[in-house]
Amino acid sequence: MKNDNSVAFPTTGKETFAERLEIAIGSTSVRAFANAIDISEGALRKYLKGLSLPQIDKAILMAKQANVSLNWLLAGEEELPAAGSGTANAIAISEFNEEFILIPGYHVAVSTGHGKLCPDEQVKRHLAFRRKWLKFRGFEADGLAVVFASGDSMEPTIHSNNTLLVNTADTKLTDGSIFVLRFGDELYAKRLQKRFDGDILLISDNKEYEDQVVKANEIEKLHIIGKVVWIGKDLY
Repeated sequence: MKNDNSVAFPTTGKETFAERLEIAIGSTSVRAFANAIDISEGALRKYLKGLSLPQIDKAILMAKQANVSLNWLLAGEEELPAAGSGTANAIAISEFNEEFILIPGYHVAVSTGHGKLCPDEQVKRHLAFRRKWLKFRGFEADGLAVVFASGDSMEPTIHSNNTLLVNTADTKLTDGSIFVLRFGDELYAKRLQKRFDGDILLISDNKEYEDQVVKANEIEKLHIIGKVVWIGKDLY
């Protein structure tokens, strides 16, 4: 079951998404097409076998690279446009922008254990969220960022390689909430709890890990980047 803020890919046309993707790729090799849209060949082959579906930002890149309509590629709702025709793509992308917004994903691994901060904080990808869902949750898109978890100390809530949506506009410490924070040179995703003596506990959901304590006299070293408000994960 997908959350309401995730993207569905209907197949109301005569072909499945995988079949339309194969048509769109045409005579181009799978490896060359994958390289052109910056995904792995293995991931593209999974799409072609119908084992998984791409995020909307990748689907847009596929449609642009193949010069086909996004609506046709995702849903089979339009005829395959003639080569060189960019009108259908422009309309489809405009319709997409009305309903969805792309949140930047940074090439940063947030440790749920003891990982180091990745120095290359560049936008590598985007994740699409419904504008209505963001409005319902009271989020401003400019304050949101996507990062990726690394480690097992927050299991079963967060698994390694899960996608985390972080609201950087919310940095007020609330007991029990999960925050992305920087302590020294490291990034963490932890539950926070403030103690009566002024110390702050960094709590792991995985009880095999001991809670870490940030002493009151070290609070200035603790920088809360934002609250984790959504977790994207594979079921298998």
